[in-house]
Amino acid sequence: MKQVYSVDCDIYSGIVTYNPDIEIFKKNLSAIVGQTECVVIVDNASSNAAELKMIASGAGAEVICNKQNEGIAKALNQLMEYGKIHGFRWMLSLDQDSICPPDYCKRMMTVLKRVPNPGVVAPTIVDKTVGVIGHNPVEEYQSVRTCITSGALVNIAVWEEAGKYDEAMFIDSVDFEFCYRVRKQGYQVVQVKGIELSHKLGECEMRRFLFWKVRVNHHSAFRKYYISRNNIYYPFKHHLWLHLARANLRNLWLLLQIYLYEDDKRNKSAKLLKGWSDGYKLARKCGIFSAC
Repeated sequence: MKQVYSVDCDIYSGIVTYNPDIEIFKKNLSAIVGQTECVVIVDNASSNAAELKMIASGAGAEVICNKQNEGIAKALNQLMEYGKIHGFRWMLSLDQDSICPPDYCKRMMTVLKRVPNPGVVAPTIVDKTVGVIGHNPVEEYQSVRTCITSGALVNIAVWEEAGKYDEAMFIDSVDFEFCYRVRKQGYQVVQVKGIELSHKLGECEMRRFLFWKVRVNHHSAFRKYYISRNNIYYPFKHHLWLHLARANLRNLWLLLQIYLYEDDKRNKSAKLLKGWSDGYKLARKCGIFSAC
């Protein structure tokens, strides 16, 4: 019989950093300190790590420094392990540029306590350029398939039961793949109405393609590689064959966007194609008839 975990507990904040904008990072830290019991930062070998540590120390936050960029999945696992060791049950996961409004955690926890069997509870995400990202709940909270990591409350016991974050993914779709496994274990992933978190989707802009408006994110070649790779790896890993077909179309569309709207076309397209191929190679290491 599945255990239902209590939500009557304190939470802590976990922030992953990599070459953060120091002024935005200060605002991030200032906004969240005092809203949770403690703040823990995992830094992925930032060039400005010394300054970051000094700011964190002044705010009473703890910093775990990696010697190299280990990726978002590994850093999230480090943060969650911290919570497990120190007896917490929930982690508020934040990106380095996420700035929480006042009483954010109190309001989130109020809703969380009404969610049956919660695994991940997330806010409504808003980008200043494109508006609401992903789901826009119409009820107090809405069960969803996926949500992004930033601003989400993650149940530590469920994280462990679901198999933790997949470090093979490094970055991009790490949160979506994790949500899939959380739901597969029978827990809810929900987004909350009326509690918003501002989140920047890179240097995105809206452009027109024939009769439609499309969002162009202008990700770096480095990110193009992992986006296209994990678009393939995620559905292949879980034998989601219709999703895999859609992933190939998504990669094709991303390639078309590069040629139509973006700069550094040769480098970005080469990295995207390399990631596309490597996604199949990585997934095959798991075996076609058995999940990783």
